[in-house]
Amino acid sequence: MIFLAGLLAVTIPAGSAPVSEFKEAPGIKRIQLVTDVPMVTPGEAFTVALVIEPMPGYHTYWKGPGIVGVATSFEWGLPKGFTADEVIWPPPAKVDMAGITAYGYKSPVMLLTEIHPPNAITETPVTLRLKSAWMACARSCNPGVAEFSLSLPVNLSGKVLPKDPEITAAFDATRRSVPSPAPGSWKITASLPETDRIHLDLSIPGFNPGSVEGIYFFCHDMQVDSDAPQEVVMTDPTGGGLRLSLARPEFAPPSPTAISGVIFRPGGWPEIDSPYVEISTPWPIGTFKNEQP
Repeated sequence: MIFLAGLLAVTIPAGSAPVSEFKEAPGIKRIQLVTDVPMVTPGEAFTVALVIEPMPGYHTYWKGPGIVGVATSFEWGLPKGFTADEVIWPPPAKVDMAGITAYGYKSPVMLLTEIHPPNAITETPVTLRLKSAWMACARSCNPGVAEFSLSLPVNLSGKVLPKDPEITAAFDATRRSVPSPAPGSWKITASLPETDRIHLDLSIPGFNPGSVEGIYFFCHDMQVDSDAPQEVVMTDPTGGGLRLSLARPEFAPPSPTAISGVIFRPGGWPEIDSPYVEISTPWPIGTFKNEQP
């Protein structure tokens, strides 16, 4: 995330927005919690980010790391009445772990979580606690685990308080980078012509790229071998038909109901302002009838 790399030195820590103590770890230059609000307002959701800055040459992992690596985990300890949404993950890149391709982040990354406070808060300040585990890898891997806390006063004034503009800008840029779901006009199907081979077929209106170079599918779980080449062909150049042939590893989930992930194309997609699109399609009933859950 180039925008975040430029902002780190300026905004963390900075301004009036609270941040946790930042920590260092093998392969990690900095990891800490940060928010853009100076206080918690009852009933108003706010964003907290776990910021991870790897050391040069190292990477951390996406929610679907591939056949190696471990996704960064989140175990929240929140005050009574507070809830946390699912983590918002920016799109990944291919990373190299000792010659094996996986999915992750070589640059600083913000992993966002929306926090929802109750309508009434009786104590101030409130403290958000997070236990996180991660893996920082280069030619070797360094597992890490740490506990973070972020204390914020409570805004009972009824006034709208200004947010830290630079951190808010980084949050907004992160959200804009998150892939949107494929349009309803896209047709997506999956099949398993062989036990170790997946066909992912897409029909994309208006798609006639002339070249399929660079198209790549990042699978959310271990249904696709991240270290194997992906074959991409146009099956219907006039109708936007595209097929990805993907290697399925021996240790893939035995009876998945769907295959999901992010599909990337350097030149972007029709009517989508991003090179990334979130796709998902159910497996036909009976596809894995010979496998045990």
